[in-house]
Amino acid sequence: MRQKKLSNRKYYRSSLAALFLSASVSPGVAGAQQDLLREPQVFASENNVLDLVMVANARPVLDNAATGWVYSICRRKWANQRSCPNDASTVADYGGARLAVQPGDQLKIRLVNTLPKILDASHATGHHAYLGVNPTNLHTHGLIVEPRVATPSQPSFGDDVFLSVFNSANGGIPAGKRDPATGMRLDMHGSVIARDYVDYQIDIPQNHPLGSFFFHPHIHGISLNQISMGMSGIITVGRASDYAHGNRDNAAFSDANVRHLVLKDIQVQGNGVALSQQDPAFCDPAQPASAGSCAGVGDYDGGAWRFTVNGQSYPQIRVTSPEGEIWRITNSSGNVTYNLQIASASGQSLLTQLVSVDGVTISLPVDTPPDTVVKLAGGRFKVRPCPGAAPDALSLPACVSELTMMPSARAEIWVAYRDATGRVASTRNGGFVLKQKGLQMGSGDTWPAVNLASVTFAQFGAPQHVDRNLRISGDALKGFKATGIFRKKVPYADRAPLPTGCAALPPGHKRRIFFGIADQNDPSSFGMGYEQIDQFGNVVASQDVTQFDPANPFVCLPLDKGQKPANETWELVNLATENHNFHIHQTKFYQLTPTTSSPDTKGAAVMQDNLPLPVATPKIDVEQQGGACTMDQWHNGECDSKPVLVSIPFPQVGEFVYHCHILEHEDGGMMARIKVVPSPR
Repeated sequence: MRQKKLSNRKYYRSSLAALFLSASVSPGVAGAQQDLLREPQVFASENNVLDLVMVANARPVLDNAATGWVYSICRRKWANQRSCPNDASTVADYGGARLAVQPGDQLKIRLVNTLPKILDASHATGHHAYLGVNPTNLHTHGLIVEPRVATPSQPSFGDDVFLSVFNSANGGIPAGKRDPATGMRLDMHGSVIARDYVDYQIDIPQNHPLGSFFFHPHIHGISLNQISMGMSGIITVGRASDYAHGNRDNAAFSDANVRHLVLKDIQVQGNGVALSQQDPAFCDPAQPASAGSCAGVGDYDGGAWRFTVNGQSYPQIRVTSPEGEIWRITNSSGNVTYNLQIASASGQSLLTQLVSVDGVTISLPVDTPPDTVVKLAGGRFKVRPCPGAAPDALSLPACVSELTMMPSARAEIWVAYRDATGRVASTRNGGFVLKQKGLQMGSGDTWPAVNLASVTFAQFGAPQHVDRNLRISGDALKGFKATGIFRKKVPYADRAPLPTGCAALPPGHKRRIFFGIADQNDPSSFGMGYEQIDQFGNVVASQDVTQFDPANPFVCLPLDKGQKPANETWELVNLATENHNFHIHQTKFYQLTPTTSSPDTKGAAVMQDNLPLPVATPKIDVEQQGGACTMDQWHNGECDSKPVLVSIPFPQVGEFVYHCHILEHEDGGMMARIKVVPSPR
């Protein structure tokens, strides 16, 4: 809920393991007939181009249980096309579609807005009335692509979130001000105003990492509303067979055995109306887990909070290949953090191999200690040694028993039934459940336990290529090679004078980013603070915690000399007693540990774009100041919150954002603008 009750809160110190609530969970029963899990429908590039029309519209979802907002997607057949035919060539699934592209491809999307007005967004419309008419846009989350603004010579947009597409039928479009350079209308913050539709052209770099990404709207103030109603889908770059290989003969893993799991949730009230502004108190988190949903309580009695996989409630997943499957999992929820486990009837977790994090395959030297793997991955996984790790592995196999996935996180795991020695074994075993365990977000929201899908292993015959673990060719390290995306010259950048106030960090300097509350009288006034720290640890520049102001970039930096990606070190500090996570557009980052100062040559690397932050432990009472410490209190030692240190390469030029990806927090102001410009050298 946007207005949080701060009384009777307990403070938790988290490495995320401390967030877990133990819950009594038994496999759910969905009825006499369970549907098999269906793959999201695919639009694949042809001749290095994927050209689509994507119409944002209201449609019945979940077997007419409610009306949601979805994308109707079809291939573009003519230049002025603004709709999709009502036939099998159009995909309009609540579960979302998959856009399959390759490095070097061009992704073209005409986005058309036919959404209705928002009925439950008073939190946003009180500040900006135009948000009530439901403008939208599109963000290709996780892709390392240019956030390009349209120009007269190139009228399409790149991955630019400072853009609002309005449905003229809803009225209420702000007049804005005409930009003489481009002819486009700009709102009071300098964001582009578009009517009814807009064109995107996303150029995928040739050296882009291979993996899983996703797309969703990014309108500040109502991002949660649009995503909660169903507006998201996934993007894949390359194929799993490009980086996953057998451990016997190095044969490529079969793409036929790759599965995509998109986790979505929607709250449907007893009257059949879906909530776009979700309420974390919709269910009683103490109730035992059931199959695919939890029952509404209080004002929501008779309703259900539906948790779906690919838009399906409690489907059956049948693993039939003797060599198991790679699961590409995306948390497309606006708010919910998933603590995932594949559990047996006795509650024991099935061990799986971690392949990729946030769209980048991991790179781990064979002598990497397990605790280093945990730290590199931000405490997101319960890491266990992989049975029978091969000494000649391309990357040390890392096995996990649980995955903690905050909103927008992606992970790829190799799933297979194993015998007592850890070998892949023939079996017919249907007693497993993919489940969301109960989860407490520090002093903040509590997420209910839900059984998401049943899992049946029907693996017959000896595996031909894989019997213990996969061999992974890791893009996390490859990206820092001379031709990698985090090292190679930015191809479209040409030297230019620096804008006023824009400069590279001096040697030894770093940035410190705070996550907190801007107005201590308003616990929903989420914001971010900023400091620049010199080589001696002194603060040389500071900005107190403030809510998002798109006209005020906290950070401006140039590329490195030769127009190569700049690299900076950032400290991330959570001042709040509830959890936040750090997400940044147009790049990835890696967490620094005492033994991993750089992945440039042979070090361990897990690249991420979504990092959970530990909660603060105040030594003073902060309930009356929004449940968060101030920056001064942190400096004075009145608030214990250990900074998380990350290294960030900047391989794209343009203006974009970093923020907490719990969208209640982002919409509430926990976001900041950043600008990267060409080097003058």
